[in-house]
Amino acid sequence: MRGRPILGVISGFFFGIFLALTLFLYGIIPLESWLMVALPFIGIILGLVMAAWAPFGRSKSKSGTAPPEEPAGA
Repeated sequence: MRGRPILGVISGFFFGIFLALTLFLYGIIPLESWLMVALPFIGIILGLVMAAWAPFGRSKSKSGTAPPEEPAGA
């Protein structure tokens, strides 16, 4: 798997917790709602998917050399 899946899971979990807490504090969802439990797990799944999809790292070029630089004064 490419990317950083552990970092994606951790940040997705915290995003889900803080999203649920924010929705509760603004009165959008009640405390007894199933979304309070589901949002952290949805965040974990989305974090894992985005970590696998994100283009982290260096790009692989076929030649292995850097592209030529353009002249500064031109």
